[in-house]
Amino acid sequence: MHQHNYNKQHTIDSLILEYEAMSQKGTVGFYEETVFSQIIDYYENESSIELALAVVDQALNQHFHSTNLYCKKAELLAKQKQEKEAMSAIEQAEVLSPSDYEVKLIKSEVLGLFGDYGSALSIVRELKVACHIENKNQLADIFYSEGIIYEHMQQYESVFNSWKQTLRFNPSHKEVLDRIWLSVEMSRKFDESILLCNDLIDHDPYCKKAWYNLGHAHTYYGNYESAIEAYEYAFIIDKEFEWAYRHCAELCMEIQNYAKALDCYEEVLTYILPDSELLFKIGQCYQHLDKIDIAQEFYKRSIKMDEINDEVYFHLGQCAAQEKNWKEAIAYFEKALEIEGGREEYFIALAEIYATLNKTEKAYEYFNQAIELVPDQVSYWVKYAAFLIKEEAYKATLDLLEAADDYTVGAELLFCRAACLFKMERQKEAINILAEALTEDFDLYPMLFDFAPELSKTRKIEAIINFYRYES
Repeated sequence: MHQHNYNKQHTIDSLILEYEAMSQKGTVGFYEETVFSQIIDYYENESSIELALAVVDQALNQHFHSTNLYCKKAELLAKQKQEKEAMSAIEQAEVLSPSDYEVKLIKSEVLGLFGDYGSALSIVRELKVACHIENKNQLADIFYSEGIIYEHMQQYESVFNSWKQTLRFNPSHKEVLDRIWLSVEMSRKFDESILLCNDLIDHDPYCKKAWYNLGHAHTYYGNYESAIEAYEYAFIIDKEFEWAYRHCAELCMEIQNYAKALDCYEEVLTYILPDSELLFKIGQCYQHLDKIDIAQEFYKRSIKMDEINDEVYFHLGQCAAQEKNWKEAIAYFEKALEIEGGREEYFIALAEIYATLNKTEKAYEYFNQAIELVPDQVSYWVKYAAFLIKEEAYKATLDLLEAADDYTVGAELLFCRAACLFKMERQKEAINILAEALTEDFDLYPMLFDFAPELSKTRKIEAIINFYRYES
């Protein structure tokens, strides 16, 4: 029988092609166990569990005394929710290696997956007692498995505590560094996470996942600058760390540093094929930087990859509106609404365009639909009222503001009401309402002049504002 040996240059793709060709003919030659493991891992990573199991069985035909292969079979069967078969496979592994701690750990994880938490944790406790403190890698593995069991139990504080111990014994434990953040979020142990990440960084300043998780924790507390710095260290260490770039970019967008966000997103493009979301984000950066033509190019590229992304159509509409290309803007906004009819900002965008075009009936229609969707959103009532004031529909404005009082409150509504009353020459009422608005939020007083610019030249109004300026 011919034996196949594979060196590092033999790619996994060519190995898979060779294996599949032989498998189809029913003549799989002899492979080393490590080579079979490569093939199994490939199918597992591709979520082809049935194919992975078929390879395991083929491998066991050749390596029928392999504890590792029986353990792998148990793990794959557990993923398929085949409890009886999974336990049978792990029992075969125990027969072959009754004292192997890795077999016991996998058994504990399988038991935990199927809800036998007591038995699973009992195995872990026995292993802890038997393991010497000097054997740090084994202890790290034991605490890792314990964390997995607690994860099945949805006891996330215990997950965090177990995996914290894993990192104590093995600060480079890849699986824990990849997965611990969920337990931090669910248990809200953000302070402890910051301390843990800093300890890991002190041990190894090049631990990219520690920097990455530190960025998450600082993000939770709103420490955006510290979070951005942490994400930057993560992708400086690994220049192809896609999600560090993406999260850093999102925070830069949050603090309106659009140029820096753009740098991050464009760096991602050098390492991966673009997806619709990435192109959309880049378009947003260019839009905020007032590079409308380039923004539109990226939005259109994004749409080609995802034709039902309503947000991209909305932003294309914004770009067209900014260029006063009203017909195109309306078409894009209507397309966004066609895809997602429950977004109030799309209705408002159309209402404002129709108001600009003096198409009052259409404007009424879309303003009404927006406030019906989100009656507690003060800004939409204000936009609607401002439109009505401009139309000199003062009675309708007061009726609208009275309706708004049933759903929301805010000084903005008071300034709007005051402006409307001044325009109706109901001076005494207007002054009373203005006083109430200035008391509630003095800093918003310029809104009065947005609604009624002529009032900015009135000495009486100036005197009232100055009085409350000193009072506030």
